[in-house]
Amino acid sequence: MAFDLVIRNGTVIDGTGAPRIEGDVAVKDGRIVAVGEVDGTGAEELDAEGHVVAPGFVDGHTHMDAQLFWDELGTSSCWHGVTTVAMGNCGFTLAPASEEQSALAERNLERA
Repeated sequence: MAFDLVIRNGTVIDGTGAPRIEGDVAVKDGRIVAVGEVDGTGAEELDAEGHVVAPGFVDGHTHMDAQLFWDELGTSSCWHGVTTVAMGNCGFTLAPASEEQSALAERNLERA
């Protein structure tokens, strides 16, 4: 058993802009160690045929800065493969806001 995890037969999109490939991804000690045709087995093996295998997605427009107060996992995003969020880009984020502006910021988020 050479790897902790091998994901086989997926459509691999590596996030670099390179063309997608049909192939496998091997993980050892929490790191991707091979992509393409992976020789060897994993302690766990997943068949990803018909699915995209990607390192994660960046969501550049969220209201997560407010949501994290009641949902610390950000479940609506992570359920869809989002691994990184950029908060504060929507135009009415919670911070920074002066004391005079805080009521307006809160009202805007309530409406969103």
